[in-house]
Amino acid sequence: MEGFWYPEINRDLCVDCGLCEKVCPMLHHADNIKRYNAPRIFAAYTKDEKIRIDSTSGGIHSMLALAMYKQNAYIGGAVYNEDHTVSQIVDPNPERLSEIRSSKYLQSNTTGVYKEIKRLLRDGQKVFFCGCPCQIHALYNVIGNKEYDNLITCDFICRGVNSPKVFTKYIDMLERKFRAKATEIKFKAKRWGWHNFSMRVNFSNGKEYCKDRWHDMFFIGYLQSGNFARPSCYSCKFKGFPQKADITLADFWGIEKIDPAMDQDKGTSLVMVNSNKGLALFDLIKDDIVFKEYSMDDAKAGNPAIDSSLIPVSDNRRDFFEALDKYPFEQVAKNFFPIPTYRRRIKSKIKQILRCVKQMMRIIRHNGLSLSAWRKNLYYNFLCRKICSNVLMPIRLSKYVLIQMDKNTNIDIRKKLILGKKQVKASKMETRIWLEEDSDITIHDTFTVYAGSYIRITKGSHLILHGGFINENVQIICGSTIEIGRECTIGRDVVIRSYDGHTILDKDYQISEPIKIGNHVWIGQGATILKGVTVGDGAIIAAGAIVTKDVPADTIVGGAPAKIIKRNIYWQI
Repeated sequence: MEGFWYPEINRDLCVDCGLCEKVCPMLHHADNIKRYNAPRIFAAYTKDEKIRIDSTSGGIHSMLALAMYKQNAYIGGAVYNEDHTVSQIVDPNPERLSEIRSSKYLQSNTTGVYKEIKRLLRDGQKVFFCGCPCQIHALYNVIGNKEYDNLITCDFICRGVNSPKVFTKYIDMLERKFRAKATEIKFKAKRWGWHNFSMRVNFSNGKEYCKDRWHDMFFIGYLQSGNFARPSCYSCKFKGFPQKADITLADFWGIEKIDPAMDQDKGTSLVMVNSNKGLALFDLIKDDIVFKEYSMDDAKAGNPAIDSSLIPVSDNRRDFFEALDKYPFEQVAKNFFPIPTYRRRIKSKIKQILRCVKQMMRIIRHNGLSLSAWRKNLYYNFLCRKICSNVLMPIRLSKYVLIQMDKNTNIDIRKKLILGKKQVKASKMETRIWLEEDSDITIHDTFTVYAGSYIRITKGSHLILHGGFINENVQIICGSTIEIGRECTIGRDVVIRSYDGHTILDKDYQISEPIKIGNHVWIGQGATILKGVTVGDGAIIAAGAIVTKDVPADTIVGGAPAKIIKRNIYWQI
């Protein structure tokens, strides 16, 4: 219904070998592919002005591809099809680079490309392949979850892939309007600069459509609504670092604040080098580019999609796709994501100011006359450089909240973080947060931590919270990564622990493994979730359960160790 491609099994031909599951990156990450724990970060752009202007950001992908063409390599990437959908290809012809260049922002059809790359590698051919992070995992799984000296991979910071159906409906609208077939499509054209990028479509009759991101219907729907990306992109399993690709690319948004000399509004690439092979290839192009090295904090400041999944801003997805089947794109767009007029922007600004006043009143009621509480709130909202947010007053905390942030730590708050909420007003229960060196917390939506809870993020680890709450006396001990989805309710005395604290002397032992808790999960009082566990959307963890294995979506589990009690359950907050 939504126009995405999904794998289908032909039961008449299937021999139950299980190979499709073995190579599926959603079930098995390419864990044998080792990369730098922390990538090297560069801002860069090509000296070739023509390539830079024609590229999505700074033209670095094209320079890497050109260096590989000189080695007679095959280049893999995404190209438009005749029907304006997108497919992955692998081809040795340099003349196809202009087709591969620039982001497409659609799901790409990968049928046959992994098999072709596997054949080329076995034949000794060099391959440079660029795809989404999930596609890079898939490629490595298909070729045996091992390194090939003749393969270099490149991915990008992915915000999410959009529905081919939505895009072809959008192009149909433009072709009707211009009475001709679209012959060239350029997402993020730079007619009005890189920062004010635009959608450009050229037609067979010589006419051209070009509107900036604020007035093009597809961009408004993608960037402001975010409601027609592939469902899996809202809980992406391929965020964070280390990535599996040798090189990761993106726009270096925010570079003008860090180093204005690196921004001429023509596009600047964020280059994240993840391996020795990637570094060797990057070294080959240094004479042809302008580049400077920066820190991971610099990269994250303008690129939240580095470790955060896409969040929809409304819940009208089903209505949108049903309307798309009945009405022209322009009518659907007008109803579901109208162009932001000057009057709407003023209205929005007034609402924002009123929300800030409301928030201030809540803080006044919360803190009363406590000077200690006021001092903490002022410091963490306005003075602490380790708290990053575009929201006014993003954090609210009580007098009995203690926060320790060691060297190179960061709390990124997209909505609100409420710490130390008390159920009994006179309670003096401490709420403790400890971020060890090089660790991070990312809060995507409003999250509440009740009094008495203890959150510890161990060195180099990352806690990701998508909105919800943890009740009193909850412990979260985060090693590697813990991600908690939207609308989760976590009861008293729960322990979520992805870090053991001590090492067992065994060659297969790992002291920490990621925990992923899906959306709308209910965790009962006193339950324990241990390292390496994924909990599916809508699941219920019974009180006192000890969870050591993955929990399927929409199930109840209980016991020690936890086992499935009931399937296909649904619950309401």
